[in-house]
Amino acid sequence: MAGKMMFPDMRNLCRMLDMMQGPLIRGMGNVLVIVTLALISGICIELLLFTGPILLPAENRGPIGTVVAIVHVAFTLWIVLLITFNFYHSVVTVPGYTDKLRVELDLLPRSVEECRHDEDDESDVDSKHAGGSDDGRGESGNNQQMQDHTEGAMEMDQMPLMSTRSNGDATLVSIIDPRMMDPKGLREMPRCRHCSNPKPERTHHCKICNRCVMKMDHHCPWINNCVGHFNHRYFTLFTSFACIGTSYFSILSAPIFYDLFFVPMGEKKYKIPADARIDTFLLLFLLSTALAIMIGLIGGLNLYYVCTAQTQIEVLDNRWLRNMARLNGGTFVNEFDVGTWRNLRIHFNIGHKEQAKFGRGWLSLLLPLRRPPVGDGVEYTKVSSLSSRDVDFA
Repeated sequence: MAGKMMFPDMRNLCRMLDMMQGPLIRGMGNVLVIVTLALISGICIELLLFTGPILLPAENRGPIGTVVAIVHVAFTLWIVLLITFNFYHSVVTVPGYTDKLRVELDLLPRSVEECRHDEDDESDVDSKHAGGSDDGRGESGNNQQMQDHTEGAMEMDQMPLMSTRSNGDATLVSIIDPRMMDPKGLREMPRCRHCSNPKPERTHHCKICNRCVMKMDHHCPWINNCVGHFNHRYFTLFTSFACIGTSYFSILSAPIFYDLFFVPMGEKKYKIPADARIDTFLLLFLLSTALAIMIGLIGGLNLYYVCTAQTQIEVLDNRWLRNMARLNGGTFVNEFDVGTWRNLRIHFNIGHKEQAKFGRGWLSLLLPLRRPPVGDGVEYTKVSSLSSRDVDFA
């Protein structure tokens, strides 16, 4: 008895920790978002008010130095704008939850027979009106409808539903294709065992958000959000520009850092203002250097996954499938990998050359522009769906 009291049931303990995981990470995510914004602001201020003026002092600038200083200020503001814009949209953009699919599924007719019953009810009403003026014609119409109903029931799964209605002058034909009632195939989709929502391909349940996310890559605490179908583009651009921005600050600040801490007092090259906050500069330089390396590795890995049409979750699954295929003497093929160039175009929603003038070219990635992803998160471009010409990612 004493042993049981001192050592709690590990299953209950794991279950309790699992329940606490989501709120803890979401709470930490709020703090990390504020920390990220503070780092972006601090690095921007240091570049404009400390690093730039020390490297290019105003009293020693010539015409070329003035141009370089202007370019430095413009580049700093531009890269900070892109980092902030893509970070903001990574945070606030809904990654793509399946709640709407559950609502759409609930609104679908219960069965094909339900639509057939509605059609037959309308046909019966029209037949009665027609029968009031000509009983023979009404009886013939009813017989024809019964025949159509019987034939349609026999071929319900193979053929669209058809009913005819006649008012004496014209015959109306209505066709109900079972696939039209459920164009997304919600009835045939597997259900999530956690939330019971329809689960399209590439969808996974996030334990932290406690919701299913379309094309889920991972849950990122730095943006306090899941990286999914609708915000993956912004996350990729954020990590790319953040790597460029932190590397730029670290490279420019490295000579000042070396001069401050490794050059003797009488041989220093740069003139540091007396009121300069050296401790703030040192903290930002070390953080920026560490972040440049870390974000570079994470961003590079993320970009590799984009080029191969995989998410972080799918990489593990595909690795297992590849090993199983090799053991069975086969070859695993990623059906979503349509080639590196096309994968990038799909991910960033880049159009053809003739569409570049409408803001859909590669240069548009260098501007703070909002753009929805390709597709609705239910269906994705596959090798089997490509045409011989190419795909227009509209």
